[in-house]
Amino acid sequence: MHLTRRRILGGAGALVALPALAFARPRHAPSRPLAEAPPRRLLVYFLPNGRVPANWAPPESGPEFSFPPALAPFAALKADLICLKGLVHTSALMSTGTGDHALGTGTILNCWPYPDGALHGEISMDQALVKALAPPTRFPSLQWGAGEPMACDFGAACAYTQSISWAGEKQPLAPVINPKTAFDQLFAGADEGATEAEKAKRKASLKSVLDYVQEDAASLQIELGADDRRKLDEYFTAVRELEKRLDGPPAGACEPGPAPAGALDYPSRVKAFNDLIALAFRCDQSRVITFMIENGLSSRSHPFIGAPGGHHGLTHGAGVDAPGQLLKLETWQAQQAADLATTLKSLQEPDGSFVLDNTAMLVLTDMGDGGPHDHTSLNQLIVGRCGGALATGQSIACNGLPLGDMHVSLLRAFGVDTMSFGIDGTAPLPGVNAG
Repeated sequence: MHLTRRRILGGAGALVALPALAFARPRHAPSRPLAEAPPRRLLVYFLPNGRVPANWAPPESGPEFSFPPALAPFAALKADLICLKGLVHTSALMSTGTGDHALGTGTILNCWPYPDGALHGEISMDQALVKALAPPTRFPSLQWGAGEPMACDFGAACAYTQSISWAGEKQPLAPVINPKTAFDQLFAGADEGATEAEKAKRKASLKSVLDYVQEDAASLQIELGADDRRKLDEYFTAVRELEKRLDGPPAGACEPGPAPAGALDYPSRVKAFNDLIALAFRCDQSRVITFMIENGLSSRSHPFIGAPGGHHGLTHGAGVDAPGQLLKLETWQAQQAADLATTLKSLQEPDGSFVLDNTAMLVLTDMGDGGPHDHTSLNQLIVGRCGGALATGQSIACNGLPLGDMHVSLLRAFGVDTMSFGIDGTAPLPGVNAG
């Protein structure tokens, strides 16, 4: 027989699909697995104003490496890390535009130089990934940040310090900076503004589709073999579980809980965004997220951790104890990223793995040492195995290889068959990709 799912479901398959049955497949078609592998996800967690190398980059290479003080928050995640040392940010060096922080931040994710302070830009690695994979999520990508609008860098377009994600030439993707707005962005669903009667009608409509599908599919059982009957039994179980969720109170892993408050202090805002990133991944709302803990050229003071004084000024020695205050600040920012990674490591996937196992989290800095505005030796951190595609648990000396090669490695980890990215990416970094 030549049965299609559309024929089996009588059109109801637009909402509920039957499992693939040998009865309905061409005889030459291979069997399909009952469960798909968890999706792979990209998270870019941006840290501004560089990092003091002695406090951030392990001096050792290989699987046995130590944790300098600003990297110490990641010590418990050692097996999930790739520490990349000594990458050259070619596009920042080649740009003839103004402002070292704009040069560093504005090209850090697209590796494309710009000739002057006007708006230029090119597609960033995260958006190249979205373009290649076309993820089936509600949001192909999300851009969030905890910094407010601020002074721009020496006449450069503000987008160069306040955006890292670019959809294409002259198309910066400005981050949402209010957690409440980001929450509404995620969970303002089709029922928003609906009356209780309208919500009940939608629920009853879906239940009627489920009833129809069950009745229609049950009629097939007398014609099925043992293996197909087993699959159909599993399908009925899944349908019954969906019915229970429709009948009972809202529950489950993707219940968002209360929205963040509309006005939060800065550390609470960062924590709220961390929670929202984990929630967006857990609910599969998006698989590509960029987050800027602060803008490039940030002058935010951090008195709540004993580091008063603007961040940018501290990198240039301004302050009573600038090195000590800067260490506290850089350690605190690393702790926020490590806390989120730890949360992702605790969230279990349907196959028993954990969200971090299937994520590439790039902890991305715009410079090497922020004091001299160093673009010749950047130290980046990758957290997570990306579904086994990344060879974690090591520190790698890149010895002047270009930053674009790191982006090639990450794209290839997601199955994008490319050997180039930006102005300088020509090959994956040695040792980063598994296999």
